[in-house]
Amino acid sequence: MNASATQNTTIRKKLIRTFIAGLLAALPLVLTLAAVVWLLEFLQRFLGPHSAFGNLMGSIGLRFVASETAAYIIGISIILALIYFLGLLVETKMRSRLQHLVDSIMERLPVVRTIYNALKKLIQMFDVKDQSDIKAMSSVMCYFGGKETGTAVLALLPSPDIIHLNGQDYYAVLIPTAPVPFGGAILYVPVEWVETLDLNFDGLLNVYMSMGATSKDYLHKQSGSQSQKGQT
Repeated sequence: MNASATQNTTIRKKLIRTFIAGLLAALPLVLTLAAVVWLLEFLQRFLGPHSAFGNLMGSIGLRFVASETAAYIIGISIILALIYFLGLLVETKMRSRLQHLVDSIMERLPVVRTIYNALKKLIQMFDVKDQSDIKAMSSVMCYFGGKETGTAVLALLPSPDIIHLNGQDYYAVLIPTAPVPFGGAILYVPVEWVETLDLNFDGLLNVYMSMGATSKDYLHKQSGSQSQKGQT
């Protein structure tokens, strides 16, 4: 290979390397913008002026004005005011009565009851007055096949409660999906295969959103601390 061909190859490799470096640098921003755009499109599709919800808000506002846009804004304002008024009632002694009334109605609807109870439990977990359920969550490492030779999987332990199945103790763990960790699969893993990590939820989220690229930043410390525990 002559000097000219060698120089062209070197230049081409340098250009490719520089382009890949720029691509990797821009990727987090691009993915973030894509997620924001997707969320906005989702809200526009289901809550915008031309959605079913928007038509409902417009029908409320059209009683006061003729403009569709103004009617939509008025409808939204009325709903927000009603939600705020409901919040005022909830903060008073009426909360227990309202909750009991809604619960009694939902319990009579077979399919709706299941969805309502699941969502109610989820929302209660994020109640700022009682975050005991959130504090009970922990990041764990699941060793499928055992700690010695098993495959290690980073997961979330929603509850420390042990589940007994066929004479065996299990944990219910959530295996998130990457790079969108807001979904996943629930697996029942033997207790001895689960190891609690000193890793907060933000760290677990970061690892999955980076598709494992930041694993060393978070899990390397875990392995070090585990080895120190073993020596002590």
